[in-house]
Amino acid sequence: MSEEHSSSTVTDTEFDIIDELKATLGELEKELKPSANKKVTERFEYFHFLIHELDDTLSGKFEALRRKRFITKKSG
Repeated sequence: MSEEHSSSTVTDTEFDIIDELKATLGELEKELKPSANKKVTERFEYFHFLIHELDDTLSGKFEALRRKRFITKKSG
């Protein structure tokens, strides 16, 4: 959502932290996994495990903790 107020713009953005972590890890994996470095592969597996655990933990009554809302104002 974006609203114009005279010469400024207010942007209201909400995102799911877990979804952002998954997407970022996927992008990193595409870039770094082709190196075939065993240590890198093990770290990716561990990150996937941690994200899965967070995903399970932050569900149900704790799901609201996954959502982050940022309101930014730019003056022009």
